[in-house]
Amino acid sequence: MSQRFGDEKTVRAVIVDGRAAPLIEGTMKTMSIEVIKTLRHPQLYEAVAYHPDMVICPVGDGKMVVEPIMYEYFKKALAPYSVVLLKGQTELSRNYPSNIAYNIATVGSKAFIYSRYADKKVVKELKKRAVYLIDVKQGYTKCSTAVIDDSGIITSDLGIYAGALKNGIDSLLIEPGHIKLEGFDYGFIGGCCGNIGKSLLVFAGDPSFHPDWVAISNFLKKRGVTAVSLFEGPLMDVGTVIPVMEIC
Repeated sequence: MSQRFGDEKTVRAVIVDGRAAPLIEGTMKTMSIEVIKTLRHPQLYEAVAYHPDMVICPVGDGKMVVEPIMYEYFKKALAPYSVVLLKGQTELSRNYPSNIAYNIATVGSKAFIYSRYADKKVVKELKKRAVYLIDVKQGYTKCSTAVIDDSGIITSDLGIYAGALKNGIDSLLIEPGHIKLEGFDYGFIGGCCGNIGKSLLVFAGDPSFHPDWVAISNFLKKRGVTAVSLFEGPLMDVGTVIPVMEIC
């Protein structure tokens, strides 16, 4: 069952970084969207240990592949929703590339993926839906990719940008940085946003703080998408706001 924000249907729930939840819950409550908090993954380094896009990969048709250590927690947390959870095959560990198996950006019928290190269950499920895999050398493809809709993205990664243009995905290339991620010089555009409706994109922070905001705003307008700020201040990489897409 969907909720409404103005005239727009929204998802019932989102999965967010458990540490960032207090910043996000207020605005989500006004939209009647429930917030499901992540737990700390014991084997990831602190900056990303709560990031949902490290441990959950939506694969379409109301299915999500979940990292094995986190599987039981999310099985209980998502029990009230009409979703299908699948246990991934790859248990994550601290260092790259052993922590990127589920960090995959799906854009409609295409996905950006570093196939050598991707979880086999994720790959199998994407191939079941005939999703075309765009192989890139960026392990954190979801962190690096703001998925605007089924055929549009924003990224600061040159490899993803080139792959998008080559495969018919409308793409805006922005300047790296200007997004907070504690413990690092900066975070990434995909990690600070998420889709909550067909034409609603929420941001952890105020996107107008970004120096490329005019270009971002024009790109969103061109694609008929509205930006919603979840809290005041600069953008923050929270490991993506993942919508819970239910099976109708």
